[in-house]
Amino acid sequence: MQLLTLTAGLGLLSLVGAMMPNLTPAHTEQLLGKWHIKRWAGDMPIPEWRWKDPLPPFTFERNGLDELEFRMNLTKPIGCIQYKLPLYEGEDPGTFLTWWRHVIYIHFLPGKSFAIAYYRGKMNYQYYQMMMLMGRTLKADLDALRVFKMFMISKMGEKAKTKKPPHADACELPRDS
Repeated sequence: MQLLTLTAGLGLLSLVGAMMPNLTPAHTEQLLGKWHIKRWAGDMPIPEWRWKDPLPPFTFERNGLDELEFRMNLTKPIGCIQYKLPLYEGEDPGTFLTWWRHVIYIHFLPGKSFAIAYYRGKMNYQYYQMMMLMGRTLKADLDALRVFKMFMISKMGEKAKTKKPPHADACELPRDS
């Protein structure tokens, strides 16, 4: 009986893999430009009210050291600030490392207008996962959302929930005098 259950379970896993379209590993040059966060999912201990904060678009740009950099202009009580996170291409296609050695996987959905960024790693002696569906525009795409949900379930199980952050316009950084 246990063997039958195991066989059925493995068969279902292969079926899920067959239903998931091929995801293409991202390279730096393909990521450059403006992106919008379409959906979030994860198990990091982030307060519920934070999940509802409006998120501005972000960009991937090359910094002064010719490395890929995630940039997002955030509105804070002191004004507009730019959050920057340098990313270094890993040895495997689609892998990027932060300066604190967290590995982020970025893969394109078919068409390359949408991508999934995924992180699973240890922080404060506990494993966490975070993922986001990102798109070049704010336009809704049911196929991209379906693929993201399948990916999310494959990583986090059936109980995982997506969060749809409200959109905000990026604030303007003050110009130097």
